[in-house]
Amino acid sequence: MELEWTDVMHYQQQMQRLIRLLLPQKPGRLTASEWELLSWLYLKPGQNRPMQLSQCSGMKKEAVSRCLKSLYEKGYIAKQPQPGDERGYCMTLTELGMEELKNQCEANLDPYYDLLREVGPDFVALLEQVDRVVRQVEEGRQA
Repeated sequence: MELEWTDVMHYQQQMQRLIRLLLPQKPGRLTASEWELLSWLYLKPGQNRPMQLSQCSGMKKEAVSRCLKSLYEKGYIAKQPQPGDERGYCMTLTELGMEELKNQCEANLDPYYDLLREVGPDFVALLEQVDRVVRQVEEGRQA
């Protein structure tokens, strides 16, 4: 399938518009990256080391380290040393972190639920297709 550059530009602009529609309407106390890492810690509790978080989120290691430092300073995560690895550590959500994650989820996911109510199954199909495309791109880059 071949597209003209003007078509690709149009689709790129539409993706940007969709992303803006999905941005939270209420500002939270967490940055988007901090919220993403808290979400990963909650959803994938076994992948709680900085390198694993970098791999599953797609964020650079340096960005993950900065976010984890900020989350630790805010009291949202706790660090646990790794047995047999002096420099390694794992993170866990604190009670305060769970509370903030819940609050931020409500704010960040509202636009998704609004679009789901507005658009219905087509929005779900889009999200599923985006998920498939991301997996294919990531698998292709790993090969």
